[in-house]
Amino acid sequence: MWRAGLALLSVVALGAASLLAHPYSVSYAEVTVGDRAIRAIVRLPLDDVDLLLRLDRDLDGRVSAPEIEAARAALSAYFAKHLRVAADGAALTPALGVLTTWRNAAGFEYLEAAATVAAERPLRVVSIRSDYLTELYPGHSTQADITAGGRTDRFVFRSGAVYERRVANQRWTAPAIAAGAVAILALLWFARRRTIVLTTAIVLLASAARADVIMTAAGLNATLKTMARLTQQAAGGPERARAEATFQLAAEADALAALMNEEVASHGMEQHELLDLALSRTRELGVTIAYNRGKKKFFYDGAAFRDYLRLEPRGARAANAEFTLLAYQFYQSEGGDLQQLLTAVDAKTRFLTRYPAFTGNAELRLYLAIDYRDLYHLYRDAHDAAGAEKYRLRTRAEYQRIVRLHRGSEQAASARQLLRRFDEETRRR
Repeated sequence: MWRAGLALLSVVALGAASLLAHPYSVSYAEVTVGDRAIRAIVRLPLDDVDLLLRLDRDLDGRVSAPEIEAARAALSAYFAKHLRVAADGAALTPALGVLTTWRNAAGFEYLEAAATVAAERPLRVVSIRSDYLTELYPGHSTQADITAGGRTDRFVFRSGAVYERRVANQRWTAPAIAAGAVAILALLWFARRRTIVLTTAIVLLASAARADVIMTAAGLNATLKTMARLTQQAAGGPERARAEATFQLAAEADALAALMNEEVASHGMEQHELLDLALSRTRELGVTIAYNRGKKKFFYDGAAFRDYLRLEPRGARAANAEFTLLAYQFYQSEGGDLQQLLTAVDAKTRFLTRYPAFTGNAELRLYLAIDYRDLYHLYRDAHDAAGAEKYRLRTRAEYQRIVRLHRGSEQAASARQLLRRFDEETRRR
């Protein structure tokens, strides 16, 4: 049924480039184990760290060196929490050194941090765990090159994985993994013998991942920054500028809710960490996006659209704002409340009178026809023959009007099909 789905005409769309950034998030590390210290260079995707720790304080869309340095305390706490090192059973705390940025061959920017873990006595048995960015991606991994005694091993850190070595007298043991050891060792074995085949497979998998990416930390980060900036602009300044910022804020919220619905429709709740973060961060900005369990969709409450209409009731964006609010009401209603339907019909007919040339009128007329159809059902079920006949005629007339006025459109095709079904239904009774 039409009210069951969500096909809102979003006023703006999130940029495709931002949505495709970091289609699968991976970090990198270079670790050197010495006699009394472990030194590491860790590189984390900058967009992901910025989303978590809000490094870009001026919201200009880039994280500067001064902003990174200003966040040193927060970064130190984060690195210490997610890099856990133990020597001979005793936990050691990493100290954060130089902070800078680094770009990989594809041009993606990373936060690069130097960390040192010092011990008071010579190291014997060392174990290292790392689970960076699992707040955003539970399966996030850090690909590490670990060097000790002139030998370098490749290791993949993820939740549950432990790198462990006996380093005293340079007697080395193989890395041990708490979970998934057999699979990773098999992968390493296979890689040494079938490098070309494995590389090809990874490239194909990466291409498939990119093709199916919908919601990413980079895209969410860019959207949240834009919304924060618009919130500030809407709070002060000339009234017209405030109104424009208010409308753009509403449009961003509408687009984000649509993106979240697309993500859930494609992948279920696989990205629930990002979805939860989107809800909490928008709530902090005074923007309410909520999940409607009955409709199984996220909806923006439209508050900024209403604020815009209060500021600029005849403004250039008024029709867009009002249309979107009417669409929200239509998709969230059940079609079973008589007074609600009558009020909705009145609002739609007023809009069509005020904005006869609005580009979304084909869609709005389809909403109106379905309202008429639901009113027909209510009056028919209440045994009100006069009311039922009134709305039967209005339903048919509105479907026919859509076909006539919007020939060749998707709405006209839908109206033609719905009219045929409606006529079959009413003939049977």
